[in-house]
Amino acid sequence: MLRALLALLIVANLIFFAFSRGSLDGILGLRALGDREPERLANQVRPQTIRLLPVGGAASAVPVDAGVPCYETPTFTAGDAAAVEAALAANLPAGSWIDNPGERTLGTRTEVTHIYRVIGADAALTARLATLRLDAAGRGFSFSPCARSERPPR
Repeated sequence: MLRALLALLIVANLIFFAFSRGSLDGILGLRALGDREPERLANQVRPQTIRLLPVGGAASAVPVDAGVPCYETPTFTAGDAAAVEAALAANLPAGSWIDNPGERTLGTRTEVTHIYRVIGADAALTARLATLRLDAAGRGFSFSPCARSERPPR
């Protein structure tokens, strides 16, 4: 009986030794080093899209659903973004609009999109938004009330 127990302990120690040296990695789905493997960085999906926000900026943001008037544009592509931003900068007060960038996947291609928001518009600014032309062709993309209840990005 003691010989069997001693043999079992020796086998268990040998198995643990092999596991701790990494010889059994991938067999049971466990790794000896845990989550410290460097290939985790290579497995990240689009890490360049992560933006760090300042602590004060996120805390001082006004929520869209706080009863504050919020208007947004339709979705623009990255190619139209420069012209739209120029039109907004020329026709609206500085700091009254924000860019809400996003991404959409079309097949195997990822396209950057932009939605522009005006939060806290008074009556005069609301009237100006209704007549604003946002592209070089003169098409008027009217602002509409914000669709989602979320904090605006900074």
